[in-house]
Amino acid sequence: MIIQNGGWTYDTVAIDVVVTKDEREWYERDMLNAFTRYAYYRYKQIRDCVNSRKCKHMTIDKVREQLAIESKLIFTSELLRITSDEIHYIVDFADKHLQYVK
Repeated sequence: MIIQNGGWTYDTVAIDVVVTKDEREWYERDMLNAFTRYAYYRYKQIRDCVNSRKCKHMTIDKVREQLAIESKLIFTSELLRITSDEIHYIVDFADKHLQYVK
């Protein structure tokens, strides 16, 4: 899957390969760092779309529960202008690779 963010284009297959490597080239590190920032930014937007209590942050399990509801997934997809596949990929990436996401 290809994810686009302004001038950056991320290939999820390449990201999955780079994440598993122990040693990365400079361009792989740059791409992974840029995608990590983008994924965290998008994850926060996704979490805020499905959260009814904005002052209380949800855990990632609660975000997944809310995204299982079709109407909330469609609302989030339309509001953020990204596909449901991108939403699920970003939530999975945040769960697996972002330590600061609960």
